[in-house]
Amino acid sequence: MKSSDQFQSTLDALLRCMRSKADFPALSHSISEINKIASSEYSSINSLTKAILQDFSLTNKLLKLVNTVSYGQFGGKINTISKAVVILGFDTVRNVAMTLILIEFLQNKSQAGKLADEVIASFFAGLVARQLSANNHIHNLEEAMICGIFHHLGKLLATFYFFEESEEVGKLVEQGIPETRASYEVMGISYGDLGTGIAKSWNFPSRLIAGMQTLPGGKVNKPANELDQLNVTVNLANELTNLVGCTDEKDRTQAIRQLVKRYESAVKLDERQLTQALEQGLEEIALRASILNINTKRSQLLSKVSNWTGRPSTVENEPEEALSDQADTAGSEAPDAMTDHDSEAILQAGIQDVTNTLVSEYQLNDILHMVLETVYRGMQFNRTLMLFRDNKSNSMRAGFGLGNGVEQMLPKFGFPLKFEADVFHLAIEKGADIVIDDVAADKIASKIPEWYRNISEAKSFLLLPVMINNKAVACLYADMLSTNQLEVSAKHLGMLRTLRNQAVLAIRQKQ
Repeated sequence: MKSSDQFQSTLDALLRCMRSKADFPALSHSISEINKIASSEYSSINSLTKAILQDFSLTNKLLKLVNTVSYGQFGGKINTISKAVVILGFDTVRNVAMTLILIEFLQNKSQAGKLADEVIASFFAGLVARQLSANNHIHNLEEAMICGIFHHLGKLLATFYFFEESEEVGKLVEQGIPETRASYEVMGISYGDLGTGIAKSWNFPSRLIAGMQTLPGGKVNKPANELDQLNVTVNLANELTNLVGCTDEKDRTQAIRQLVKRYESAVKLDERQLTQALEQGLEEIALRASILNINTKRSQLLSKVSNWTGRPSTVENEPEEALSDQADTAGSEAPDAMTDHDSEAILQAGIQDVTNTLVSEYQLNDILHMVLETVYRGMQFNRTLMLFRDNKSNSMRAGFGLGNGVEQMLPKFGFPLKFEADVFHLAIEKGADIVIDDVAADKIASKIPEWYRNISEAKSFLLLPVMINNKAVACLYADMLSTNQLEVSAKHLGMLRTLRNQAVLAIRQKQ
């Protein structure tokens, strides 16, 4: 066995190799940023929403996924990331986002045909872990699912970045050598330890890292606590998935009995319950596969699961989206285009989200975040900010925002309430909605204050003041980098005003 120094040296060498590839740093950054978000509730909602909204495809997929029947217990449709965080919880949305990022990333390379089988196996194992958790009354089902998926992280990334070595590992496994030992012999580190090392470098929460760990062979002991129970469930799900994929039909009964015996001290289960978990996994992957663009049509694993359970697979006849078959063209398709219809649909859906939230118990900041996000996504602004009246400093100051460079702008964006002849004071003094198409236009240039020119490169912007009793208590700001880029139609402006008015109503109700 290697010493801890040798182990770390091997891990560091593999990580350096992966980081030298053009795509790994981007993947690492995306997942690390989501995991580094502060733990305080207010900061989490705002920061997590911002991180997800930076990726248009991720945003759309996440919203589609959280509106599947899997999340039906929460009731109602979720149309904004902000509401998803409020309703589902920070951890659930973070975990779903990380899963989506990893799965999409793994499908965009020439070896995607081989990797597709591993992705399906990992995702299916996660879904089985989710179902086994429900059977064992574990409350955080999504946590079990992501641990089940990321249990394979080392193997997935080894297949992606060290394909020839992973093929050698596979040959050893076919000869009967356990995968942990085989991967250690070939790569100098086990798949499990590689996955753990990468997860730590990605700032994974300690709970997820603990849940990902591979159990040693032999009888599994009774879990000492809830975290041990999570880890046991994840390993059971992965071993069950692997068993179904690798066992001949004639050896099925003996194999399943050995699995039950291995876990009998740790989990109350029988063959029927394991079969039910597999059946539920089939149903869930059918619901989620199209959203994730996972091609399940030719999956040998899912075919074997279907034969094992005696239940026809609901994914065999789905349209062939074939990311695995079209790996060479992956990413060549244009992203979902934002048409006028889409803009109206996003704005209307956001309005509905806010309306539904206003008739229940809510936190004011949650409503304001939903309003801001809807404006940002619906109109594809460069940046949106919410300014608030600060009576102590007698000024309007930016509270939070979304978009390009917003973190740098927030501390600088503000102005004294004392009247100046500029567009900002006109908006808050008169309660006037203002659309500026060109900050350099002859009739406008003199009305753009110097402080704004010093901090913003935007060439067009709009202001929607939030008035209570004829006094501006807040103001919604949104901008574009180019002149005449706002293109705010009368209908769009009407919907933006509706969102602003919902903010007014929310503030009134909380006063």
